[in-house]
Amino acid sequence: MKNPEIKSLFKYKPLNQYTLDIIANNRIYYPKPESFNDPFDTQCSFKNSSAIVQSKDLNKIKKAFPNEVSNEILAYTRKDLTAEIDSFKDEIKDFGILSLAEDEKDILMWSHYADDHKGVCIELERTDSNELGDPKATRKVAYTKSYPSMNVKSLLSKDGHDNSLMRVLYTKSEHWSYEREWRNFQSDGGKVYPIPGKILSITFGARASEMDIDIVKKLVGNSIPLFHAQLKENEFGIKLKKIT
Repeated sequence: MKNPEIKSLFKYKPLNQYTLDIIANNRIYYPKPESFNDPFDTQCSFKNSSAIVQSKDLNKIKKAFPNEVSNEILAYTRKDLTAEIDSFKDEIKDFGILSLAEDEKDILMWSHYADDHKGVCIELERTDSNELGDPKATRKVAYTKSYPSMNVKSLLSKDGHDNSLMRVLYTKSEHWSYEREWRNFQSDGGKVYPIPGKILSITFGARASEMDIDIVKKLVGNSIPLFHAQLKENEFGIKLKKIT
């Protein structure tokens, strides 16, 4: 398992019916990229729209080389791959992406994704025996200045196609680097799937209501440890207090 020091990943959420469903039923929604708050997410570019490929037109080869054995001649032609590019981009649009974070104490993440510190942060276990520890299923996001740029010829082979997909799915603008995001995905997005790691704990935001805390306490009983985020007294930061 890569990055074995990362033993947990975290999902920041507002506390609503969908979050309660995660906790109660161990399943979570994988949204498609079109619903993301960043319209640049999963964008990509290609260096060209055509490629030199081996010709399979035996009739043309025979006409060009009438005195030669056609199956011993390699001929090449330039092929327009615009349709392959469009198909690749449509495929990306159908993926479901689960975004997770490395840190449960990030002030901005609480503000942006957990209802201004009124929501929760769910800790998911990462091991070498679950999807979160499998580098084929879950990886760190790479933050760059530009879209992933690829040679269109990569789409003509399965390995090249799959590698291009991974580059796009795991790349974001460097403006988002503070999130320290990891991603797990499903090829058929916009649906609910089993959570990819066991829930280890739930932390309530500093502004969480007592009613919300009581509801989750009733829901989980003693099966999941609960914590309450609190503001540090002398610095910008969060500390966690266990709820008994």
